[in-house]
Amino acid sequence: MTTTAQVYAMLGNESLWEIALRSHQILKQSNIPHSICGGVAVCLHGYQRNTTDLDLIINPIDAAAVKDLFLGESFVWDEELKEFRSSSGIPVQFLMAGERAGKGAEVKIPEPVGESNVEERDGLSVVRLSRLIEMKLACGQSNLRRTHKDFADVVELIAVRKLDGSFARFLHPTLRQTYRELVHHATAGE
Repeated sequence: MTTTAQVYAMLGNESLWEIALRSHQILKQSNIPHSICGGVAVCLHGYQRNTTDLDLIINPIDAAAVKDLFLGESFVWDEELKEFRSSSGIPVQFLMAGERAGKGAEVKIPEPVGESNVEERDGLSVVRLSRLIEMKLACGQSNLRRTHKDFADVVELIAVRKLDGSFARFLHPTLRQTYRELVHHATAGE
């Protein structure tokens, strides 16, 4: 089985993996709950695709402490983009637990704690597969520019993880029908 670190090495994106490890260590050493989401989480859950940034979920109450920690670790804050940049230029973005996962969505970004929201993969705290799929669907439904990417991630996760329509029971009720349609498309050629 190929590890995520090996995937990023093959994709020529080792510095992103190094930033993911470093960010996790910074937050873990300070006892700040967090979970990786976005493209890195998609890769950690088994769909080997490249991405250019690191997305992390934190609780809003920890935002000021996180900013101080990352500034102290030589990350640069970009006020306009609302993200940090590593010395190698890797963007690190923080999503706040409790905010909507997509414009107008009923689904909220999950807290970075609890076994229903977070699991460990390759030694990192990662958003659980069901929460990741919820976030991808909610974001894709609310933003046409993101629909193709987010829905494609879900379709690939369905294929790689061999999910079927019954997995919908783990998702927010407003997303179940969309998920089942993606399962149908993901398995139509089989």
